[in-house]
Amino acid sequence: MDYLIIDGYNVIGSWPNLKPLAKNALGDARHKLVEILLEYQAFTDLHIIIVFDAYRSKGKKKVEHRSGIEIRYTDYGQTADSLIESLVSTLSQQNRNKVGVVTSDWAQQQIVLGKGARRWSSREFYLEVNRVIGNISAAAGKTLMDKPTTAFANRLKDSHRKHLEKIRNDDEQP
Repeated sequence: MDYLIIDGYNVIGSWPNLKPLAKNALGDARHKLVEILLEYQAFTDLHIIIVFDAYRSKGKKKVEHRSGIEIRYTDYGQTADSLIESLVSTLSQQNRNKVGVVTSDWAQQQIVLGKGARRWSSREFYLEVNRVIGNISAAAGKTLMDKPTTAFANRLKDSHRKHLEKIRNDDEQP
């Protein structure tokens, strides 16, 4: 998959760590989702497009760019679903890109499947993100455990290190 299009508010309303946050501070929930997806994107190298439905607000259509992520707010009167469908059509036709869509909206899933995109429910994607973040944590843990590789003995060939250990053990013998 080259592109992953995410129905932002659908995900926020489905994820157990974002849904309660959104009740009191929707902007904070959006920010937290973007933070999570920045980490996910860095590990997976997918181009991620998050779509937020702004059809009821009077604001203008807006696009923000972060490292590997586009954040799109729909125009007044436009739904996230219609923008997602348009993106799937455009991206699928360009160079035969592989496109995935994250939404739990059943009708939207059927439409994007018909356009050749892979679909993930918000719950399936939540599990995937947690799996990847677990891999990131494991990789970071290994890095921390490997820090002693800067020690001189760890930079020697095994045969030389064993030879030096033998000399040290011989000197320690009475």
